[in-house]
Amino acid sequence: MHSDYIYEIFSTIVPAPFYYLQLEQQMSLPMAKEQDKVRLILQKQNVPPGFKINMKLFADVSGSFKDEFTKKLPGGGYIVDPFFTAALAIAGVIDPDRNIQIIGFSDRALDTGDYSVDTETEIRSDFLNRAKPILWGSTDYAKALEALLKSKAMEQTLGGMLKGLFGFGKKTPAEKKEAFLVLFVSDGEDMGSAPNFISQLKELAKIGTFVVLIGANSDKKVKFNLMQKAANEVEGCTFHRLTELANLSTDQLYDRIFDTEFKRWFEQLSAEYKG
Repeated sequence: MHSDYIYEIFSTIVPAPFYYLQLEQQMSLPMAKEQDKVRLILQKQNVPPGFKINMKLFADVSGSFKDEFTKKLPGGGYIVDPFFTAALAIAGVIDPDRNIQIIGFSDRALDTGDYSVDTETEIRSDFLNRAKPILWGSTDYAKALEALLKSKAMEQTLGGMLKGLFGFGKKTPAEKKEAFLVLFVSDGEDMGSAPNFISQLKELAKIGTFVVLIGANSDKKVKFNLMQKAANEVEGCTFHRLTELANLSTDQLYDRIFDTEFKRWFEQLSAEYKG
């Protein structure tokens, strides 16, 4: 049952703080600590506690990133774990549904659906199982964004606005404007249509989206030129390069996701998205 529906019923019996205390008791202690980190950095960026934003994660499952998903680190866990953990923790604090939508992409893309912070325990393996049809291909950024824009979750939220973006009808304003936080992680350069990728990022920017582009590759020869270009040309888009992947922490990710560009974007965000 949807957590908001449970809350609607439960809040008529007990106060809201007690309800959220019960939810926090159900999750693991590490996740509760991660959410505390998220709250702290949001507070530093002057984001009010009541602000809500829909969390989306793009996970590169191209062949060159296979080891990061499937080979255990000497100390346990996998290189990609911090990305999933950070996205879930953020969702637990500011996503209205307390879940993340994950788009897997290689040379194809697949909306693998939602993952709830309140019930998810094996998110990496769950994601890989859902993403089987597209695993270990090449890399096409634009197809990934197209999969999000055409996903049921976005269509239900934005209604006719998305049809307008793809030329299927006249643009109409959504009944409720919801902001989106997109974490886009790839280990390689784009092999698809660069202009299409930039164009789609600009369309997302028009509907209250902040995009964090993460170039994750220990090989410093990989420059992520398209990601850098996108960050320079698109409002509400930031780029960060990661090389020490084996030592990556969620703290480092929170600092990069909620950076100075995010603060600037949030300050300029229309009040319609903040209400």
